[in-house]
Amino acid sequence: MVRKNVRKKRKKQQQMNGYIFPVPFAGIVVVASALALGYVWLGCQCEALGDEIAGIEARGTELNKKLLNAEYRWVRTKSPQSLEIALQRHGLEMDWPRANQVVRLERVELPRGLDGGALANDMRIAKLSRNVMHE
Repeated sequence: MVRKNVRKKRKKQQQMNGYIFPVPFAGIVVVASALALGYVWLGCQCEALGDEIAGIEARGTELNKKLLNAEYRWVRTKSPQSLEIALQRHGLEMDWPRANQVVRLERVELPRGLDGGALANDMRIAKLSRNVMHE
């Protein structure tokens, strides 16, 4: 009997002491910590994506400036004065074509049933017109 009483006393002391931290509260703390860490992780991901977007936008602006510069150079290069200067620089003697030398090709409406303008033996249809303004 003495042993049973000693066991009961020890068991009572353990029950009275209990847990220092209650289990439901610990669960709530763990869940709240997980949510807080998830929130911080999402914030870091959003910030990283924002930095990446800003870099891409900066690159787009830079490429747009390069495009505008290239277009400007091309327009200047294909002007008649620039072409004449380039011809002189390379020692080429060229003149503008005469009116009967100019050939203009126009797209013609195809009859139904022809796929993509292809005829038998890979023939194509085009309309030929000459410029007769300067004759």
